[in-house]
Amino acid sequence: MEDRPGAGDRQHGRAEAGRDHPLSALFFADICRQAGLPRGVVNILPGYGDAGAALVAHPDVNKVAFTGSTNVGKEIARTVAGTRKKLTLELGGKGANIVFDDAPIDQAVEGIVNGIFFNQGQVCCAGSRLLVQESIHDELLDSLKRRLTTLRLGDPLDKNTDIGAINSAEQLARITALAEQGEAEGAERWSPACELPGSGYWFAPTLFTNVTQAHTIARDEIFGPVLSVLTFRTPDEAVAKANNTAYGLSAGIWTEKGSRILAVAGKLRAGVVWSNTFNKFDPTSPFGGFKESGFGREGGRHGLEAYLDV
Repeated sequence: MEDRPGAGDRQHGRAEAGRDHPLSALFFADICRQAGLPRGVVNILPGYGDAGAALVAHPDVNKVAFTGSTNVGKEIARTVAGTRKKLTLELGGKGANIVFDDAPIDQAVEGIVNGIFFNQGQVCCAGSRLLVQESIHDELLDSLKRRLTTLRLGDPLDKNTDIGAINSAEQLARITALAEQGEAEGAERWSPACELPGSGYWFAPTLFTNVTQAHTIARDEIFGPVLSVLTFRTPDEAVAKANNTAYGLSAGIWTEKGSRILAVAGKLRAGVVWSNTFNKFDPTSPFGGFKESGFGREGGRHGLEAYLDV
């Protein structure tokens, strides 16, 4: 079940982020048909929040798996509470990408770009918070800014495009409002010089420096191509800042020291921790979050267990 909330959830920020999901799901249904899967084994039901609510509440549904906003996930949890329905939730995120002073800068920059600008930042596990060790802050930011000037905005079906359009006018308005709030709260905003297409919903890749943990842009899931940059001095400070969030879905660690990767990863309250990469997935590995990023896992043996009575 994908996030198809009603108007009451749209202020949360991810309400319209899945308008293309019914189309991709229908393509999947056609693949099932071509593969010869018997009719009725897989059923695709596009719809809005009312359709999802009806499915969740139906007495013949034994298992609900939901990917979407935290607010809708909480509502679903309330609905199934006291029933025998099994539930897994994959919800919002505010992933931290932690770069230590011994990290390979060029490789880290590519991971940062992929972490936050892939799919225009409209990804639950996006690395939307960049934590940089103070001693390499200027060097890394200079390299990152140079890289952002090379990104191409345009038709997402063009293989040369790096950043496509925002999903809807409503989501664009939210991203714009949060970026403006970041400036009003004192963070320094920067975007590369780029020409936005004349039609559609576009937002230039943006990063904020001089960000503190008190800033809204460092706390709220923006679900857009906006990166908040914070600094740290010690590994303990990096862990504390990374964990200082209501979410706990993903994190990244960049360092040449394997011992540091293991030590820091073990302290991060994130369901997925990448080392010297970001947004890499294996269907045999479990994926999911802690805290308000949900519970349960998708993928691998752990993901299958939630669908079984064994």
